[in-house]
Amino acid sequence: MAEETLLSDDFLRQLMGVGEVDLMVGIPTHNNAQTIGATVAVVEESFRQNFTRDRVVIVNVDGGSRDGTPDEVLKSITETHPSLRGLTSLRTIHRITTRYTGGPSPGGALRSILAAADLVRAKACAVISPQSPGLDTNVVKNLLQPAYRENFDFVAPLYSRHKFEGLLARLVLYPMTRALFGRGIRELHSTDFGFSGKLATQCLGEDVWGEDPVRKSPEIWMVISAIASGLNCGQTFLGPKVQPATTSGTDIVTAIRETVGALFWCLESHQDFWTRVANPEPVPTFGPDHELTTDTVRINRKRIYELFQKGVTDLSPILKTILTDQTRTEVERIAALDERNCRIENQLWVTVVLEFATAYHHNVMNRDHLLQSFVPLYRGRMYSFLAEHHSSTPDEIEKDTEKLCLEFERQKPYLLETWKAK
Repeated sequence: MAEETLLSDDFLRQLMGVGEVDLMVGIPTHNNAQTIGATVAVVEESFRQNFTRDRVVIVNVDGGSRDGTPDEVLKSITETHPSLRGLTSLRTIHRITTRYTGGPSPGGALRSILAAADLVRAKACAVISPQSPGLDTNVVKNLLQPAYRENFDFVAPLYSRHKFEGLLARLVLYPMTRALFGRGIRELHSTDFGFSGKLATQCLGEDVWGEDPVRKSPEIWMVISAIASGLNCGQTFLGPKVQPATTSGTDIVTAIRETVGALFWCLESHQDFWTRVANPEPVPTFGPDHELTTDTVRINRKRIYELFQKGVTDLSPILKTILTDQTRTEVERIAALDERNCRIENQLWVTVVLEFATAYHHNVMNRDHLLQSFVPLYRGRMYSFLAEHHSSTPDEIEKDTEKLCLEFERQKPYLLETWKAK
């Protein structure tokens, strides 16, 4: 049962008024009044089209909006679509909203959603971002259906991306998770995903919600917890990944803190699992397992190269604490090369990532500073990828990704050795 301290009296009354449901969609918000109405409309239309006979509810958890976002949730359908009013389904479509405490955070929002799902005994749930430009009724259906009808406990999204987008996932998160935890989840970090009521209750009961990595990237912890618990994890294709026009994207330092930091933390919290897990197994996928486009995009490779060089030079004393002498010497040698010859190949890159993970585990320095020190080396690897694959086809890039995954697998014994060393 959900911890009642998570739920305000008003929220409890709303949930008890809804009763038990089959499906729940949680929408975390913070100052999203301009987009939340359209998001709720799409979710309700998906319910009408695809889950006509099922008991459903939309739960908005708000991080303290000052623009009237919760009000927009409650009036969006009745005012913008007065002919619908939740009655074209064979069951009423409920909409409720609450504000969670502690200020806006992905972890705080997800915890409230899980508590609501637990209380209404939802069989399957989805979290949907209010800032998803590509959201349509099929996205909602594709996230809910595997958990509801196919017995999956976590449903990660898959997107069509440009070949130079999502590189942090391609170069670190996906291959490392596949090699260590045995499941290759391509989109480990996402604002849209599905899960079972069983997983919701399990995660709600874990004493991790005060941890910084869970506050910032709870979905990474959630999917790895599902894998480590032996639950069924799958992926579903949602179409193109469209960035919201109202944001400029997350800067690379923040992205690494939130994602790589969460993954390193999960190595700590689930080390009993990954230190003994066998060879990786394929992840069931609904639709294509990846899709890359080759549209022309402008990327300032020279700037990335310069930031890599400067970062390695400036951080040389810190890198001595994190990397072995052999690894650091090789990184510094490559950073001294000109643009045409500067390349961090798979073998060195994997060694760098694993030595950073080990240093994180052994607390060789402040963990936030350690993750910041990872940034210039990631830029070096990113520069190498961009230079090497400037004219590559999607198939060629995918073959290279597979080689990187295998290199992570090959070096897993090295991580185990250094992880256990005192």
